[in-house]
Amino acid sequence: MLKSPPREIDEATIDMVVQAVMQQEAAVPRPKPQKTLPEIAPAAPEAPQETQGKTRYQPKWRHSAAILAVAILIGWPGLFPLLLGLAIALPVIAYLTLGHDRMSEVVAAVFDRFRRLDPVRAEILRGWAMRRVAGIERVLSWLPERWTTGLYLPDFRDAPNSHDKMRLDPFSRFQAEQAETSDAR
Repeated sequence: MLKSPPREIDEATIDMVVQAVMQQEAAVPRPKPQKTLPEIAPAAPEAPQETQGKTRYQPKWRHSAAILAVAILIGWPGLFPLLLGLAIALPVIAYLTLGHDRMSEVVAAVFDRFRRLDPVRAEILRGWAMRRVAGIERVLSWLPERWTTGLYLPDFRDAPNSHDKMRLDPFSRFQAEQAETSDAR
């Protein structure tokens, strides 16, 4: 066998290479180790994809909710009419219990809070309601006037700032005067 001649080792070159590598290692910031919990069970190996271009279907939350709704409808068919009846009955009961004035205050307070939280969507909702009222007014204009007298639809426009005089009840002075005259008798 042929032997290769022995190589001469230059220790100065080796020292310079080792120092350069050590400087590079020291210059690179080391990531801090993250605290992790001990592994309870070994991680399941990922299944290799058979084809590169084809990915698995991940349903959106809307699709999952629709599938759940259909499954509930098939499993308990009486639940849908029950929920629909509750959705109609509960607001009617609340309206009859609270009365028109209090219910109007509650709805206005809820809408004001909605307007503070999301003004863009509140304006969209208000515009939608204004368009619906305009459509109802168009339909009512075709009906005879005696059928529609006394029917007042809501106005969803912003209320103009009213003066202090207008905020006071115009009949409060009249009522106070009547109370004084009835007490004098």
